[in-house]
Parts: sequence; structure tokens; C-alpha cells
Amino acid sequence: MARPTFAWARGFICALQRRQRTQVISMCTRTMKTCVLNAIGDNFTEDALNNAAKLLQQGELVAFPTETVYGLGANALDPAAVAKIYTAKGRPSDNPLIVHVSSLDMLRPLVAADAFPSEGSTAARVCSRFWPGPLTLLLPRREAAVPDQVTGGSSLVAVRMPAHPVALRLIDRAALPVAAPSANVSGRPSPTTAAHVLEDFDGRIPCVIDGGPTAVGLESTVLDLNRQPPLVLRPGGVTLEQLRELLPTVQLYDAHVHGTALADTPSTPGLKYRHYSPTAPVVLFELGTDATDSARTADMQARVLQRLRRELQSHRLVGVIRTHRTGACSYTVDGATSRTLPPDDIDDDDRTAAAAGTVSGSCSDVHEPTDGAPTVLIYELGDAAVPATVARGLFAALRRLDRQHVGVILLEGIDERDEGVAVLNRTRKCASEVSRPAAASAGHQS
Repeated sequence: MARPTFAWARGFICALQRRQRTQVISMCTRTMKTCVLNAIGDNFTEDALNNAAKLLQQGELVAFPTETVYGLGANALDPAAVAKIYTAKGRPSDNPLIVHVSSLDMLRPLVAADAFPSEGSTAARVCSRFWPGPLTLLLPRREAAVPDQVTGGSSLVAVRMPAHPVALRLIDRAALPVAAPSANVSGRPSPTTAAHVLEDFDGRIPCVIDGGPTAVGLESTVLDLNRQPPLVLRPGGVTLEQLRELLPTVQLYDAHVHGTALADTPSTPGLKYRHYSPTAPVVLFELGTDATDSARTADMQARVLQRLRRELQSHRLVGVIRTHRTGACSYTVDGATSRTLPPDDIDDDDRTAAAAGTVSGSCSDVHEPTDGAPTVLIYELGDAAVPATVARGLFAALRRLDRQHVGVILLEGIDERDEGVAVLNRTRKCASEVSRPAAASAGHQS
């Protein structure tokens, strides 16, 4: 059964989170004007590209789109520039960064000679299949080339070649590898639009390149080829099923199976710290595995509805992220009103603003109950039968409901297959509480 959660405890936690994030923002006073460069379609001019590349060469931070999420980039070879990433994000210094390259030639001086993806090697086959793309490889680094600040002191460096054309052009024009975690305050949901970046960093970084909404919506998969069998340390844009077509024995990291040492001294982001959390607490409702699809969905939605009734007794606004369209529950509660938030609204607003040369960092349709009745805000995230759609919109959904100032977010889970593996990885990390079917809860501590 789900663990009991008390409203006062959640309120205290939320207040503490807000205070911590305010402290992070205060470390970088909003004294600069953040330039937004429009890179949607054919709008990324040579002058804009040169200006952004020059900022990286000068040791400044530039937020830019990738196919996964927006990254906060700095010259990976400059320790002082890399330090600015950690300061801006409020990121723990032992949480490594991923280095982005635009070619294998750029990768070569960063990794040990015997680790370079030479023809015929497993690394070369993986790169040929998945690069450019949402896959990060862990490779032994050349310590003289890659600063400790990038790797958190690890002997391995996380590297990838992004598939987004703007990212590739920027890195190539700057002519240097770019260290870039997600462009958000540490612990917050990752940004999938330029507007999300500005929510956290407007006035605190010099430049944001607006390439529109990202295509994948979740961070890259991290693959460690230095162990046998190969190990996925973080699921992401490349699925386990896709990797197994090339590497049949690859496994997914599980602390119960592989031990906690990998998370205690991480060589890649996403292992040690809690991530992806909005200010509002999130309750994840997982599906069972021992019944038909319709029965599992009905059980999950019954648990959501029961919890919703409880939460409406103490919150005027409660958010529900719905991922199941077949037999969807209406989540109607006596005495409460409901409103559905279409998932594409914020992205459409961003595209329109970007086309006009500006990007809004806040949502214009914040709902405030006027009649005193509590309100359920339902965000239609997508269809669980197409997990890639759910993955693409997850972080936008969490940010959207946070902007609505909901008291709590109730999130329907999906099956742990294909992109659903990465979705559940992220939602379990952001959740304050996980509700499982009674049979599963009996043998599983939430």
C-alpha cells in the first residue's frame, strides 16, 4: 500500500524546496540581459551562430537545444568555464557532466588511445548505429585533456554526439567540446523548450538558443562499455530494446543487483541525486503486472481517484497527469470543478513567440479558482500505448502544473517497456511517494 502522506509535511518540504532554489538563484544575481537567439527553421543566421560560439570560446555559458533536452554548455577544456555550470545550477561538484562533440576527430584527444572507437571495436559499432543521437558512452579519459571538474574526479568521461542540427553547428563552429548538463536549476524538471530555460536562468546566463521543443524530451541513455556485460546506467532516448539488437547481453543498472557503489561515486549524471522534481510533490501511481491491461488501468485510476478526493480536502488546486486514453477516468469529484489542459498549448505558445523573435518564460493561462470550489487540473500527457509521446511531454507537464501552483501532482504510470523504462526512471526519481497495487506493495517498499 502507498505510504501515508500528511499535508503539513508536504507543505514544509515544498517550502524548503522553494527556499533552496531561491538560494541557488541568489548566487547568480540577475544582473545581465539574457540574449535569446531564434534558431527555429532557417532562422539561425551565421552572425547568431558566430556570436554564440564566441561566447563559448570566451568561457561563458550558452544554453542550446539538443534532441533530448536543452543543455547548459561551457568549454569542456576550461575548468573555470565548467565551474560556472556548477554555480549556475547549484549542482553538486561530484555530479559529472556529459561532454558533447561534433565529430569523432573532436572525441579522439579526450579519451585514452585504446578507448577510441576504432574500426571493428564494439564502441565503433555502437557509434555507427546510434551517433549522432541520444546515447552517451562512458570511456576512459585522457586526464591531461579533460579537467577533473567535468568528470567529478572519475577516470571515465561521459561523451556523446547530439543529433540536433543547431547543437552540432554550434559545437563545430566553436571548435571545442562542450560540457553540458540539462539547462535547469539542479533538481528541477529538465527543460524541453527555451521558455523552460528562461524560467530558471533569465538574467543569469548570457545566451539561450531557441530551437523549439525538443524531439525526445528525456535525457540521453548512458552506456558503460567498460564492463561485461555492458551496463545501461541511465535509460533514455535510446531504448534497451534498441541496444539489445546490437548488444544482446546489455543490462539495465539495478542497485539491488549491481550494488550501490556506482551511485555512491558516480561516473555519470542521473545516479546519485534526486532529480526532475517540481515544487509541488508528485505521487506516482504505478500499474500492476498480474492482470489484463484494462484491469490494471482500472485499478490504478481507482487509486488516483481515491487519493484525489483526499487531496481536494486540503488543496484548492490539484493536478492530474493522465497517460491512459483507453477507458480514461474522468476524475470527477463532487463539489469540485475540473479543467483539462491540452499538452500542446505551451509548445504552440513557444513556437509563436519564437517566430516573433521573443520567448515567454511563463505560462499565461494560470488558473485561479474564483468561486471557492476546489479545482482538478487534468494534463493530457499522451497515450501510454505510445510511450515515446509520454516521454516527450513529461517534463513540460510537470513544469506546466507547477506554474499553475497546484498543491500536489498525481501522475498515472505506464508500462516499463521501450521509452517507458526511461519515463519510470524519471518519475520514480521525482516522486515524493509511489503508489503500487496492493499485491505489489506487499513485497515492495515504496
